[in-house]
Amino acid sequence: MAADKSSQAGEKSLSHSSDSTPPAVSPGTLRGQKSLFRIPLYQSSGAGASEDVGKVYHARRAHRKSRTGCVKCKQRRVKCDETKPHCLRCQKHEVDCSYEAGQVVSARSKSVISYFIEKVPSLTGPESAAFTMSLMAVSSKIDELLQIKTKNGRLSPGVRALHHFHEATTPTVSSERSQNMMRGKMIRLAFDTPFLMHTIIGAATSHLRRIYPEDRSYTMVEAYHWQEAIKQYSHEISTAVGPHNMDSLYSACLMMTIHSFGLETYNPRSSFVFSDEPESLNWLMLQSGLRHLVSLTVPWITQSMWWDVFKQSREGNPLYNDHRPGRIDLHPELADICGIDDTTTEETNPYHWPLRMLTPLLTFERSMKTFIHYTNFMGRLLPDFYEQLLKKDPPGLIILSWWLSLIMNLDVWWMETRAKSECVAICMYLEESDDPRILKLLEFPALTSGYLLKHVQEQVQCQHELVLL
Repeated sequence: MAADKSSQAGEKSLSHSSDSTPPAVSPGTLRGQKSLFRIPLYQSSGAGASEDVGKVYHARRAHRKSRTGCVKCKQRRVKCDETKPHCLRCQKHEVDCSYEAGQVVSARSKSVISYFIEKVPSLTGPESAAFTMSLMAVSSKIDELLQIKTKNGRLSPGVRALHHFHEATTPTVSSERSQNMMRGKMIRLAFDTPFLMHTIIGAATSHLRRIYPEDRSYTMVEAYHWQEAIKQYSHEISTAVGPHNMDSLYSACLMMTIHSFGLETYNPRSSFVFSDEPESLNWLMLQSGLRHLVSLTVPWITQSMWWDVFKQSREGNPLYNDHRPGRIDLHPELADICGIDDTTTEETNPYHWPLRMLTPLLTFERSMKTFIHYTNFMGRLLPDFYEQLLKKDPPGLIILSWWLSLIMNLDVWWMETRAKSECVAICMYLEESDDPRILKLLEFPALTSGYLLKHVQEQVQCQHELVLL
């Protein structure tokens, strides 16, 4: 997510976790820590641990599984129509479609290891040139970096997670132009930066847990790595930010979007619109973290490994630099509900800038090719808009619901549950309005999220009664 208008932004600092020194033990013995991010709390399974502490799992709704679906659909945990040679979903998103599962695990596994070896060439030598030996050496290096002890002879879960991140996770969290950066320089940088390594493994494990929900071991591993990532990242950003650590901070911040935006269970009643706690909107407010980092590193940003990506994002999307006053080229009905006229500016109306960003998105292609445009929206929102959302002001809620509706159409695993849950919550909250303009504008997000508004129900019932007469 590119940064903009950094001088206007008032950012919230990430809260510190416990200052206690993390023990160098396996993930299963570490406990959760309080944070702005959502992290489950776990207790050791040793003596004295409460037997009734743990997450409650509910039985999944019965459905017909696609046993012979393509690799991509299985990775994303969605139903495949099994069209050969390329399924319809992969054709829609313009991604490679394969029905050979072995390709995911081993076809390009050497490529990810080569990145590690290039960064740490001492890991290999004449006596350990075999691929398996290199893999074990990398595994040991990761364990050493993260201070994790694994059983002798076993491949570290970390290297498995890194492989999954390289092969399967990166296409679901970034645009195509960013993927090579994540697969190459970012992973190499992680070997010198524990909090970035924790962040990458946390993101990959979150993805693995979604793909394999029956494997509960991922839950504890995921919580451990996110805890460590957030704690160490918070410490790093509170000490000194400069050219020596800006790339690792940028990289971790981008990956933490997955954790802060994600929602475990669909539940509209848990939305910020039904809460008086400011923290209930953290899932959105924390997306401005990158803009805050950029503002701190402006003198050195051209030296960053991310500079070309940031620059291309800005140059490739000039619509996000459109700061024209007035209503021209804005969605007319949304401009009306926001009170925008020909003299309105960003300084006089908190909805002018968000609507300037939202309007062009309504005509964009909704796929991973345009993914960066949609995520840029939340990264460039300003504090005055957040204030209106916390006040539950209808125009702000409607703008947010329309953006969430667009996100739902992207079919992104770490965004879809949050997007649908918050979108339905806004519909539930505003459907009692007496303003016909509000009710009309709710119909798009309601239709997208599958929610039947009360006034639509009444219309359908009335039409049904007329037919019976």
